[in-house]
Order: sequence, then C-alpha cells, then structure tokens
Amino acid sequence: MAVTVVIAHRARVAGRIIGERVVAYSCRRQVHTESQIDESQEVVRETAWTPHTGGKKSGRNFIDRMRCTAIGGSGGNGCVSFFRDVFVPRGPADGGDGGSGGDVWLEADSSETSLSCVKQWLKARPGSNGRGKSMHGARGSDITIKVPQGTIVRQILVENKEARTEDPGLGADRSSRFLADLETQMARRAEDKASLFVHYPRWEDRNDVSNIRLPAEFKAFRWAMANAPPLSADLTSHGQRVLVARGGLGGMGNPHFIGAEDRQPHYALRGLAGQTRVLDLELKTIADVGLVGMPNAGKSTFLRAVSNAHPKVAAYPFTTLNPYIGTVAYDDAAQITVADIPGLVPGAHRNVGLGHAFLRHVERSRVLVFIVDVSRPEPWRDLQMLRDELDLYRSGLSARPSLVVCNKADAGDVARRNFEAWRLIAPDLNMVPVSAMLGKNIRKATHAVRQMVESSRM
Repeated sequence: MAVTVVIAHRARVAGRIIGERVVAYSCRRQVHTESQIDESQEVVRETAWTPHTGGKKSGRNFIDRMRCTAIGGSGGNGCVSFFRDVFVPRGPADGGDGGSGGDVWLEADSSETSLSCVKQWLKARPGSNGRGKSMHGARGSDITIKVPQGTIVRQILVENKEARTEDPGLGADRSSRFLADLETQMARRAEDKASLFVHYPRWEDRNDVSNIRLPAEFKAFRWAMANAPPLSADLTSHGQRVLVARGGLGGMGNPHFIGAEDRQPHYALRGLAGQTRVLDLELKTIADVGLVGMPNAGKSTFLRAVSNAHPKVAAYPFTTLNPYIGTVAYDDAAQITVADIPGLVPGAHRNVGLGHAFLRHVERSRVLVFIVDVSRPEPWRDLQMLRDELDLYRSGLSARPSLVVCNKADAGDVARRNFEAWRLIAPDLNMVPVSAMLGKNIRKATHAVRQMVESSRM
C-alpha cells in the first residue's frame, strides 16, 4: 500500500513538472511567432508592389504555327476463354471482345488565342481487353484538344523511310521519323497474319490460323485506315470539331470463330493500332477589322483607344510581337472585333522581318484599316508600300474595303501640311485624321469602320 502511494505521488510531481515545461515552451513559441508576424508585416509595408509590364519574355507563349502527332488509342485484345462449371468440364467458348481505342478530336474554342495549348503528342487512351464469361472490354476514352478559331489543320504525309532519308529536313523531324517507323512496323505486321491473333496458353503451335477468314468488319476497318484521304480542315466557328486520329478496332473473342470444323477455337483477334497522323496546325486570326501599318505607326495605341484590349505600347518599333484582338463596343450594344497586326516592313512578302508570320493574320479580316503616321515625310508612300506588300503576298488582298487612319495628327504643322497635301493628291481616298494618344476624332473613325463592316456582311 505504501509503495502504491509513493508511486502515485511521484507521478503527480512528474506531471506537474512536465506541464510547466509545456506551458513555458508554448509561451516562448507564441512570443517567437508574434515577433515573426510583426517583422513580416514591416517587410510588406516597406516593399512596394509594381505591376508586371512584360519584359523580354513577353509574347513568347504565343504560337501561331506548330507540328504535332495525333495517335488514336489501340483496340483491346479479344479473349480466349471457355465456360467452366462443376458439371460442365468442357463448356463452349465465352471470350469477350476487346474495346475500341479512343479518338483524338480538335475543337475550335473562342476563348483560346494561341496554339500553345496544344501538346506535341496527342494520344487517346487504349481500349480494355475482353474477359471471360462474355465480358467485353471498355472503350478507350476520347481526348478533345481546344484550339483557337481560325486554325487550319493539315496532314503531313510521309511515304516511307527512303523518302525520309533523301530529305534531310524531313529526317530531322522526330515526329516524321516516328510515323515512318510505325508505318513500316504495321506493314510487316499486316504481312504476317499470325501476328493478328492471340492464342490460348501453350496452343501457339497447335493453332493453324493461315486459312482463317477474318471478319468483314475487321477487314473493312483495316482497308479504311489504309486508304484514308489526307486530312485538311479549317476550324472557323466556335464548337466546330474535326476527327484527326481514329482509335483502333477492338479484337474479337473466340466465340466469333466457332464453325463446323472447329467447335472449340483456341484463338482470338488482337486489337488494331490506332490511326497515327502528323499534323501541321496554322493559326490565322479571325477578326472583322485588321490594323495594318508600319512599325511604330501607332496601331497598338489606336487599338487601346477604341477597344478593351491592352497591348504593350512603347516608343520603339516592333513593340507588338504577336496579334492582339480587341472588341469595339458601341452605344447600341453592337460589337466588332479588331486585330492589331505587328508592323510590316518592305519585303515582308519575302518573309523579311517575319513577314509571313504577320501577313497570315490579315487574310481573314473583312475590313482593313491602314494606320499611317501622317507626321512622316510623304506618308502616302507608306500607304502604297503597305498595299504592295499585301498584294505581293496574296493577290487582291488590298482591294478589300479599307480606311486610312492618319495617326499622330496632333504633331504640329508638319502633320497638318502632310494631310492637306495628301487630300489634294488623292481626293477620293477615305481618310480620317486622328490622335490615338490623345483620343481625338476616335469616334468618327470607329463609326466609319462599323459602316464598312456591316456593308461587307450583306
């Protein structure tokens, strides 16, 4: 009894000591935490936040042309199985079919503005293998890749390895090499009929598949894959879809091969590989109005003044490295889209200064707005150069409805004299003097553009 009392007393003393230490530790921890909070608050108050203005890395995520490889999911293998029960030692064949592979789709989405959302390898999931008791495999899930409106999809054809080795540029492409190797492999598998079948364990040498007739559905699918026409599509409207790679057909189970000569087939069909295509994606911006001008003419400033877009503006050429699309909203709730095209230089039709990368975004515009710096000497020569570059890139491109916006009209007497001289040279030219930086005469320009857009839609 005395021993129990001593042990209990020592336990109470030890618990009290431990409790005091825990309380002291928690107090020290709380004081340390509060000091850290106070210090961090002081640092936050001292540090001023500055908005991100772009820098050297701005615009690198914009991609308007790329190459990718789409691979449909492989079909699942058929199953070789037989029904077994207590009183049925040798039942009939009951192998299930394999599931078909998933498809690869491309869908136009108005919320996307660049092809950077597309990966280089687009592969759908394969179908599941069939199982016993006539259980069919599940179909592989499809994948849908969102692309911007105005994306042109073209298939790149690769004939064989010889053609690939003759062209060094083609041989340097990983996706092209992969497609050529895959086609060669599939051709060899098609020649060897035995590779199309899966066998029951230890029946590979006993099964004679040389005289087996393939199902009509299986042969039709292989013929359709071998003779598929080259893919070419233009995704211009929101929600428009195109199938770029079809999934492989699932293999058939051994019940499909029951016949008068073989009541217990010990083989089934393998699933077919999915379709593989190397695609070239090209984005051509879709907008009602395209702004065309020389570098540093004030296109981005004009777009900021008339729309909700906020492109980068600076006092040096080629500030805009990729197209920007803005929406001009009118008082009666009408809207038009305006695309700011990077500046064009002489020789742009020969791809000087990345001319083709810029000019392709002008092709789909209904109306062209030429932004000309009226403070430059002889600004009408700049307009003629822009029209020549458009026509040399694509014949008749400059003949579309157009408006000449004489920007920087607030630049003193020089701009005023140039505008008046231009009026005398071309009295029938549709021109509007504006100051995009000060926002002067902007409403007149936007209403003139709206009239031309509505006329072009009729």
